[in-house]
Amino acid sequence: MDRVRRMIGCDQRETAAYTGRGVHVAVLDSGVAAHPDLRGRIAAFKDFVSDKRMYYDDNGHGTHVSGILGGSGAMSKGRYRGIAPECTFICGKVLDKKGGGSLRNLTSGLKWIAELINKYPIRILNISIEMESEDGIDPGDWEEFRKYIRYLWDRNIMIVAAAGNKGPNPMTLSPIGECGGCVCVGCHDGSYKGNGGRLCNEYSSRGPGKDTAITSILNPLKKPDIVAPGTDIVSCNYRYSMKPYIAKSGTSMSAPIVSGACALCLQKYPYLTNKELRRLMLGSAADLGQSWSVQGAGMIQIDRLFSQAELLY
Repeated sequence: MDRVRRMIGCDQRETAAYTGRGVHVAVLDSGVAAHPDLRGRIAAFKDFVSDKRMYYDDNGHGTHVSGILGGSGAMSKGRYRGIAPECTFICGKVLDKKGGGSLRNLTSGLKWIAELINKYPIRILNISIEMESEDGIDPGDWEEFRKYIRYLWDRNIMIVAAAGNKGPNPMTLSPIGECGGCVCVGCHDGSYKGNGGRLCNEYSSRGPGKDTAITSILNPLKKPDIVAPGTDIVSCNYRYSMKPYIAKSGTSMSAPIVSGACALCLQKYPYLTNKELRRLMLGSAADLGQSWSVQGAGMIQIDRLFSQAELLY
């Protein structure tokens, strides 16, 4: 995570004092394990797959994503701490043990979050879930999904979604990530060469987006919105008693970096609206010299985001 922090400006003096404390972040994924790096900060959990009451993760994806976003690094003496290591989690399990899930389960998760707004001050929603296409899914289910995305956005929740891993051809974005109500996060690792696996320029989905259903929020054709590192990201392993941490790659890993950055900024500037935060985040990104369909506004830069927010408050 040290490499990631350097790339996104998270280790600067301006941001070092902030940990996401007091900021509630919802994560819809495969659940969350009782990893020591996350334990004690799961405020609510609901299982939309097996209807179990205690929080768990039988796949590992959700635990890894949550660790990137807000793991404390307790089992690594801080080495593998997440971006916002003191944030509070609201976790919904919408993926099964094989990592599969349905759009209806995801929409049920959105409805649940909408119901929890009055109980918890949820400010961010992370969706590191990819769907290949809308083919074979009832159009009515997509409309229901988009309705709740619009509802949550209108309730001042910052919605961060993964672009998907079907690149590098154009127009390969996940329909979830390209949805107009989501900040769509692609992967970019700068000059990082990797540990022998695929690098982001081989897998990160590319824009432009195809969703024209929500034109009042943003220009839906300019997707992804922003990029963050996503290759060989070390985070919490759901089988932590055997191996506390594990490396994974994908835009699923990039999205919680952006969600964590939002948590840091909202800790310092709690009165920022989601529209303001999105505008500032994109405006402060580092241009990587590539087309918008590849990099969006550029690489997220937390120190620059703080500086721009300072001008508003």
